This record gives sequence, C-alpha cells and structure tokens, in this order.
Amino acid sequence: MGEPKTKQSYRAVPQGQSVVDEIERHRKDFPPRVVRIEDRTNPRKPVWRHARLLYTSQTGGAIRRGSWARLWARNIRRANAYLMKSGSKVRVPEGTTLHDLRHFYASVLIKNGATPKQVQMRLGHAKPSITLNVYTHLWEADVDRTADMMEAVLNDVP
Repeated sequence: MGEPKTKQSYRAVPQGQSVVDEIERHRKDFPPRVVRIEDRTNPRKPVWRHARLLYTSQTGGAIRRGSWARLWARNIRRANAYLMKSGSKVRVPEGTTLHDLRHFYASVLIKNGATPKQVQMRLGHAKPSITLNVYTHLWEADVDRTADMMEAVLNDVP
C-alpha cells in the first residue's frame, strides 16, 4: 500500500444511493479494522504503519494481491451464476479485472452524456487530454448531430 499516483487521485466520487446503502450495510456487518501494513510509498525505505481498512481478509488483515485475485475470480463466478439464475442475458466476461470496472464506469458516464472534463475528474486524470486519448472513440460513437445543432439555431433566423 502506498500513496496515490497524483494529487488528482485524492477526490470525491459521487455515488448513487444504492451504493451508499450497501457500503453502510457492509460497515454494520464488518466494521472497519485497524491493521498493521507495510507502506511502500518509498520502495527503498518501506515502513510499517497502522491503517483503518473497510475491507479486510478473513483473518482480519490487509487483503494481499494473490488473495484478492482468488476472491475476485470467485465473485465473478457468483455474479454470473446469479445473473443466469435470474434470467438475465448479461454476464461478467471471463478475465474481467478490477481495472475493467474503471473502464466500464467511464463508458457508462460517456454513454449517458458526461463531458470529457466530468469523466477526467471522476477518473482522476491529470488532464482532459489523457481522458480523451483513452476514450475519444466512445464520444465519436455517438451519432453526429452537429448539423442538427446548427439547424436549430438558424431556424430562428428570418
């Protein structure tokens, strides 16, 4: 565990009420725990410190990368079983990573009309150009309505 990459990494990301409710339920069932972790902010001088974690391992410690990978794979299988049982045609693709959820989040924002600046701020990119380099194709996928936009303005001209 270490510091986030950039100062933009420190940000508030608005959540829907269902997410807030689920986190609150989790906090009631599993209160945050103070654990001792190795902080590798400076890889040459790692230090041990205490951190208050909302999610911990079954033994109450920090979740290790290898354990997380197994947990993630198990949760994908569970999610797909639930989706199949509920009759949904939606599935979580095999090999989906946590980082893929970040791309999914950005894609949903773009599909629903978020501006490049809004997506940049939600993802914590340092500049909108970084966001555009990664996601321009999603904005371009929209139907080009520029002619309609001009037509709407010029319609009022006598």
